[in-house]
Amino acid sequence: MTIPYPSFFVFLLTLLAFLPHFNYAATSVSEACKAAAASSPNVDYNFCMQSLQADPSSASTGKLGLAKIATKLAAQSAKDTKTKVKKLLVDAAYAQYETEIHTCKSLYSRLVDYLTVAAKGIDLSRLADAHTYLSAALDAPGECDEAFSKKQAPAMLANENATAKQLVAIALALVKMSRV
Repeated sequence: MTIPYPSFFVFLLTLLAFLPHFNYAATSVSEACKAAAASSPNVDYNFCMQSLQADPSSASTGKLGLAKIATKLAAQSAKDTKTKVKKLLVDAAYAQYETEIHTCKSLYSRLVDYLTVAAKGIDLSRLADAHTYLSAALDAPGECDEAFSKKQAPAMLANENATAKQLVAIALALVKMSRV
């Protein structure tokens, strides 16, 4: 008696053997954003959806993959803001706010560094490290806003700060959920 289709059984056994090792199951962006918004007052569901869906790989990744995407988006946003800050520093129209602009430049430099380390932590599944650096990164945009408000200056970077804070908050919420 011969066994019908032995290669099918080998495939099935192999699949069953490796199935428990796939802990990066795809999570829908909608589910992840709902959970992130429910877990953090800093996460806006619509912003989360719009941001994560902008990356085509978001449709086929899990929470950690989505956290990595949010971290990458936050880092790019921080780099763009840092570039804007450098332009403000050389613009004579903003000379009276030089101290505040320098404060934001320093904060955004640190923010980029924190996000780089957080992304490495996510890549290496060192979620405690990612959590620590994302938590530290969450403060930078607010501190930049605060620097201007103390001098009762116009909030020149309010939109950029809000975007950075949202993206970091999304990444942090997703990392927290992945640690459980």
